[in-house]
Amino acid sequence: MKKILKWTNKFSNEQGYLKSVKKTDGHFVNTNVKEEAKTFSRQCDVTRTLKVLEEIGECENNVFEAEEI
Repeated sequence: MKKILKWTNKFSNEQGYLKSVKKTDGHFVNTNVKEEAKTFSRQCDVTRTLKVLEEIGECENNVFEAEEI
């Protein structure tokens, strides 16, 4: 099982993929290229990343969903 996180902005409907999370800076780095997206091998890593994104406030304006690759 390999997954990536796709995001959609709630207001603009802009979409992309999660490349990395900069927790100390309070944001994530996105990419429009699926192959550059961060790959998760375990569901617990997806869950942990989603929790961090929520903690830094990124879930207020964006919807994140795991997508199998």
